[in-house]
Amino acid sequence: MPANLPREWYLIEENFRNEKDLEKKIEILKQLIAVTPKHKGTENLLAELRKRLSKLEDALEKRKKSTKKIKLVEKSGDILVSIIGLTQVGKSTLLKLLTNANVEIGEKPFTTKEPKTGVCFYDGIYIQFVEIPSLFLKEHMSIAHSSDLLLILIREERELEEIENILKENKLQNKKKIVIKWFQNRSFSFENLEAKKDFSQLLEGIIKEAEIIRVFTKPPGKKIEERAVVLKKGSKLLDLIKKLNESWLKTFKFARVFDNSQFSGKRVGLEYELKDKDIVELHF
Repeated sequence: MPANLPREWYLIEENFRNEKDLEKKIEILKQLIAVTPKHKGTENLLAELRKRLSKLEDALEKRKKSTKKIKLVEKSGDILVSIIGLTQVGKSTLLKLLTNANVEIGEKPFTTKEPKTGVCFYDGIYIQFVEIPSLFLKEHMSIAHSSDLLLILIREERELEEIENILKENKLQNKKKIVIKWFQNRSFSFENLEAKKDFSQLLEGIIKEAEIIRVFTKPPGKKIEERAVVLKKGSKLLDLIKKLNESWLKTFKFARVFDNSQFSGKRVGLEYELKDKDIVELHF
């Protein structure tokens, strides 16, 4: 290294070494190049600094492209669930079984490099699943932040501690979650799921944990709608009408609610608190 570098150069170089943020690191490196004397004795040094700058800018560009792709994973279902687990735990397999998503399932670790998504229709609602790659990149974990629920897959109890540490590092420790012990002889075991293809217990658990209710509307004299209206737990009939069409409130008279109780078909008003799977017949 040339001996006639100014003191300022060493101060900037120290800042460069200590900086962790990629964009700031690039700006500091540009400053370092700017203050480096331009003469024959610094040709090799400048060449090395510019080479390093080029690598950092390439890395930043790749990260931006990756982030742009991730932004395309937008919520398209009524519930968004992130599938999280260590590599080779069976995340891709579960995603494919749940949603028929076109995903690559391999025996080598870290087969999934980018988030993969799929949607399944279950009992009136669409549940969207996103597989988070086991690299646990910050950009990928941002999807988990916007999810309604985390589905944690583990093979052994000791893996759960590692996953919890990862969630804590990404400030996701307080997120609603369901933990499934995979490849074990349990109700949610891989063998049972693949053999029976019966995910009702898991899907009902997701709906319950997400704290939503499914309300089915029924026009008078017609069949019950297959597509449910999704509302927060504790919602009232007023909330249902507002979500459907707020202008209907002007002509609303009453509603009949059909459920599995002895009072099925009872007349109710706007303040009636709805329950999961209620069937509502609106009268105007």
